[in-house]
Amino acid sequence: MKAIIPVAGAGTRLRPHTYTHPKALIPVGGKTILAHILDSLQESGVTDFVFVVGYLGEKIKDYITKHYPHLPCSFVEQSNRAGLGEAIYLAKPFIANNEEIIIVLGDTVLEVNWKEIISLPGNHLAIKKVEDPRGFGLAEFNENQEIFRVVEKPNIPKSNYALVGLYKISNSKMLFDCLENNINSNAKTQGEFHLTDGIQCMIEQGEKFHAYRVNNW
Repeated sequence: MKAIIPVAGAGTRLRPHTYTHPKALIPVGGKTILAHILDSLQESGVTDFVFVVGYLGEKIKDYITKHYPHLPCSFVEQSNRAGLGEAIYLAKPFIANNEEIIIVLGDTVLEVNWKEIISLPGNHLAIKKVEDPRGFGLAEFNENQEIFRVVEKPNIPKSNYALVGLYKISNSKMLFDCLENNINSNAKTQGEFHLTDGIQCMIEQGEKFHAYRVNNW
């Protein structure tokens, strides 16, 4: 399985720390956020990585070269930062036809059973209940944990379960097709190409997604 890790964000909410360091390299609990992610994925059997870099991207590359010199990885640059959907789409050339992928946002620290979610068949979106859902991508699902709608930062939320930045995608071809269609048709939400819009496109085409609850985020 291949992991896509977008780390192109400017980290404006973490300034002044992110004026000189990408937010993925901010230390948390004794090591960088990115190290938490890479160590967990490698221990769970992920063997190949694609990093989508942008702001201070050379520092990301230098960090991985120094601290993970034998890591099988590729880098792609997101120069315009037009949203997470665009960032993921840029990784398409590095993914084999319909290869299973796991997407982990580069500023995300999770307490989760990584081996379990990676081994689960099908598509799974990690979620966590939040008090104020207005600032998050949200998932709506039924009693069988089947997700029937995802939406990015709605004005009137119909769910208080946030998408926490961990996506296990079995049908990567359909995801890339949906993202490509959104980009080609300039179908933006709130001025960006959102990953949630690509996933919602998949749901509307009949692809099944399941909610996976995490312990801490």
